[in-house]
Amino acid sequence: MLELRTGLALVAVLLGASFGRVAAAQPAPGRGGEAAAEAPRGEEGGGAELEAYRALARPPGTAARVVSSLAMGTGLRFNNPYRLQTQLGDTAESLSLTAGYLDLGVALALGPADGVQHGGALRLSIALSGVPQESLTPSYFVAYRGLTRALAYGRLGAAILIEPDVNVGGELAVGLGYYLLAGVALSGELVGDLFYGAATYEAAYTVYPVVSAQLGLMIDHELLP
Repeated sequence: MLELRTGLALVAVLLGASFGRVAAAQPAPGRGGEAAAEAPRGEEGGGAELEAYRALARPPGTAARVVSSLAMGTGLRFNNPYRLQTQLGDTAESLSLTAGYLDLGVALALGPADGVQHGGALRLSIALSGVPQESLTPSYFVAYRGLTRALAYGRLGAAILIEPDVNVGGELAVGLGYYLLAGVALSGELVGDLFYGAATYEAAYTVYPVVSAQLGLMIDHELLP
């Protein structure tokens, strides 16, 4: 009997200790218990849920964007617009319109899927009338789309005239594409070119600025991580 009583007492002590630990782990009633219950829904819990949502909306890692474009445009040429068909002033040095041209392009950019992406672009421009003229422009390319229906981009590079006379100038362009479909966008671009020519009686170095505008279509293919 003594051994049985001793065993029952030991079991009671162990059960009491177990219930005490469980009660200590539970939140206390009142303000403390309410605060503990609301903590996951507060600042820390909301931050975790927001980060999870962002992770789904913006896949981590580096995404690739391949953009091909087809556009037509025309421009204004300043300073000695020789051999141009549409002269807007009284002399050859007046402002004049360049010939219309066809612009073909391809670009590759890497970076966050909804952030700023960097890469390179290559453009080929072909005059559609007047003196045959082609130019090839390799350039640095930067693009930003985010979570909208628009793609903003810019280019900075060297414009290489192939015909009629070989020359090298600089080109800066900014553009915007508005998505009509998932990967098809209507694009508009403003382009500035600067070329240097042969010396004249008036200047040791002649400068030929050209400002052009073009409209076209853009095919955007994204490779997500």
